[in-house]
Amino acid sequence: MSYIPVVAMTAEERSEPESGPMFSPWPEIGSRAFLRAAGVHPHAARDGWVVVQSERYRYSVDDGGPAVRMVLSEYLACHVEWA
Repeated sequence: MSYIPVVAMTAEERSEPESGPMFSPWPEIGSRAFLRAAGVHPHAARDGWVVVQSERYRYSVDDGGPAVRMVLSEYLACHVEWA
């Protein structure tokens, strides 16, 4: 592990991490996907829904679709499906 302010990096040092996507078998550190992959479930599922903040945001993922449903503030419903 190393760290350095970007402004202190040489052009060569800067081009290495910015030279394209790197494959990682794990989701982004700290994301909900990472926590779930690590076996930590900070938001309990209720009837297939993951409640992130009660009455503010909940979502459900259907791996068979794949599809994602979400409800914002118990007002706006959204359904996204990949074909």
